[in-house]
Amino acid sequence: MSLPDPSTQVSRPASRLGRLARAPLAARLALVCALSGALAGCFQPLYAENSTVGGPALMDKFRDVDVIEIRGRLGNDLRNDLIFALTGGSGNPKGAPLQLIVAVDTSASTAIVNSSSGLPENQVIRVTANWRLVKTTDDLKKPVVVVTTGAASGTATIDTSDQRFANYSATMDAEKRAARSVADQIKAQLGAFFIRNPSVPGSAS
Repeated sequence: MSLPDPSTQVSRPASRLGRLARAPLAARLALVCALSGALAGCFQPLYAENSTVGGPALMDKFRDVDVIEIRGRLGNDLRNDLIFALTGGSGNPKGAPLQLIVAVDTSASTAIVNSSSGLPENQVIRVTANWRLVKTTDDLKKPVVVVTTGAASGTATIDTSDQRFANYSATMDAEKRAARSVADQIKAQLGAFFIRNPSVPGSAS
């Protein structure tokens, strides 16, 4: 009894792949598009308008947060970034049921030192923020009701030189970049909190 030649054997999966490879290009593209469309429905951005997790209700929660004034130039930059991040540019809401109180600080650390002069050539600028979300009240005699708290930080690097003005300008620019990162983090933290706690006072409750 003679055995079949292995070189003539073709497995079923391989033959199917061969048929797919020989399929017209249009058919293969149609299959890829169909699979892509099916998978796209599995992923939705947290802030998407049609998101079943966030969507309009979450955006309404963001618009129910009044960002209280933050002291200093950096504080003002961070407050503007937060207002834009939470409202999409519609401005800080007045009479909102919730208030966001933020304390911000900045620091610098040396990353690279010139071996000849001993002076820093590169610095890391860090912006840190501690925030509290509280219920709005007009009665100053009542204690503040803290809803939740959090912290965020952002960093940016600068190249330093012997030019004082250039270093100052670079530091301010780095602080602004780091502050934008902090604002995005706080927005994400608030979004996660609102999703976990949908009953928190707000227009979407």
